[in-house]
Amino acid sequence: MGETGREEYKIQSFDSETQKLLKTALKDPSSVDLDKVANIIVDQSLKDCVFSKEAGRICYTIIQWQDPAVQLAESKQVGQSVFRRSLLNRLQQEYKDREDLRTRSLQAWICYVTFICNIFDYLRVNNMPMMALVNPVYDCLFRLAQPDSLRKEEEVDCLVLQLHRIGEQLEKMNSQRMDELFSLLRDGFLLQEGLSSLSQLLLLEIIEFRAADWKMTDAAQKYYYSEVTD
Repeated sequence: MGETGREEYKIQSFDSETQKLLKTALKDPSSVDLDKVANIIVDQSLKDCVFSKEAGRICYTIIQWQDPAVQLAESKQVGQSVFRRSLLNRLQQEYKDREDLRTRSLQAWICYVTFICNIFDYLRVNNMPMMALVNPVYDCLFRLAQPDSLRKEEEVDCLVLQLHRIGEQLEKMNSQRMDELFSLLRDGFLLQEGLSSLSQLLLLEIIEFRAADWKMTDAAQKYYYSEVTD
């Protein structure tokens, strides 16, 4: 990614000092405190759902960075390790407290789910998703599929957005849990009372999306998205 692309990250909501730190981390992560950077990214992701959608790309850029002029492989690996470890530690900490987080702030909970799914989508080890994130991501999606969550449009919307984004690759990592998740979604769609018409539409759309091998047919695109916008 070129320098112009690096400046496109949505970091304007930070104070000037933090913006400077993040811009430096994106250009030369070896020159900053990566533990501090990881915590800043997680903290902001829990407050700002727009940023949480961007955070995975930022983390990916920091981890993949290397100076083209000086190939300091050992130094680069140490930096990657520090940043990845700090990031995963914070994700694990928030994961353990996820029910309290949801009770305290539904928006923060949705931001967290968006963030962890974003990290799962972007970060790779040997070109594979990080195994350490598979079950936590599934657990978050299962929580969104519980009856009390299905009655909240914002949680249904979050669930469907994440499944559109990472459902296919998540299923490849553990197809049995995906089967169990969609069994919950089908039951919720068919049996649960109190679902809004939008939530019903979203659930039906994602059920059909997976049934079509995670692809949106032209007919489905026209049907669902004309329904939403009409």
